[in-house]
Amino acid sequence: MVPKPLLSFLQNHQSFLLLGHQEPDADCIGSQLALGSFLARLGKTVRQYNHGPFKRAEINRYSPLFSPRIDAFDKVSRPGVIILDCSSIDRIGDLQQDLGGLNVAVIDHHATTGSFGDVRWIDSHRSSCTWMVHRLITALGGVPNADEAHWLMLGLATDTGFFRHLESGSQDTFQTAANLSAAGASAKAVFQQINGGKVLANQKLMGLILSRTESYYNGRVVYSWETQTDRVSFGAENRESDTIYQVLQGVTGVECIILLRQENATTVTGGLRSRAMVDVAALAQKFGGGGHIRASGFSCPGLLADVRTRILDELKPLFD
Repeated sequence: MVPKPLLSFLQNHQSFLLLGHQEPDADCIGSQLALGSFLARLGKTVRQYNHGPFKRAEINRYSPLFSPRIDAFDKVSRPGVIILDCSSIDRIGDLQQDLGGLNVAVIDHHATTGSFGDVRWIDSHRSSCTWMVHRLITALGGVPNADEAHWLMLGLATDTGFFRHLESGSQDTFQTAANLSAAGASAKAVFQQINGGKVLANQKLMGLILSRTESYYNGRVVYSWETQTDRVSFGAENRESDTIYQVLQGVTGVECIILLRQENATTVTGGLRSRAMVDVAALAQKFGGGGHIRASGFSCPGLLADVRTRILDELKPLFD
């Protein structure tokens, strides 16, 4: 299952630079940390990079372990580069400017937009990038240690919504969770890391976003938003997006959820979720993003009202 060229890539390099996407989530960071730790146990030299920012409460503790840019000194040994959980090269931000002349391997579970990397393992049927990293460790004859198992379980739980997004035929994901538990991962500890440590200001902002929710197409599409002023007024650090999605997905008849955020005067970021009938990965690609069929995101130039109108127009043929 793991491509032989990727195994050769790992065996032929002595040092590695591991990169993940900007504004990382736990699947991205868990993949980087677990693979980096395992390669170090094999005697490899590993350096970790991520452009950040580390906005999510469950991963911000790991921020000091990552550098935002690759220094020229780090490239002297001609290391191999491994990019994890990225559907396009743009997702690593300014780090893409630092890769000139280096061999690059890509490991990802998203449907990619454009071909990049010298060696690629792309499997959009897998539940998370951490699932793929676990399979890679196994293919190399290893077993995760307790820390690696925790990071892998953290990413697996994040991208599957603690398994609630999985459909029938997902036994390989549950088997991986069982293997990680046997290796020392605690589902309880992972749940507490994801759901604990909330800031009251963030919870209040979440309440405001929920109170704004608008309904379209006979209740099958719901939309809400967040402004720069909101974050300043509440003193909030992060948006509790996952909780908002859970609440809105529980509303009878809702098929698609749109959450938009005005990041600055010219840029809007968006999160899209679908219950069954909308391919939000394809929708996100039209706005410069990507992701999963049922969960995707994007960042694009514009203002909230304009981006909302464009998305609703794209959805109209599905709900008319």
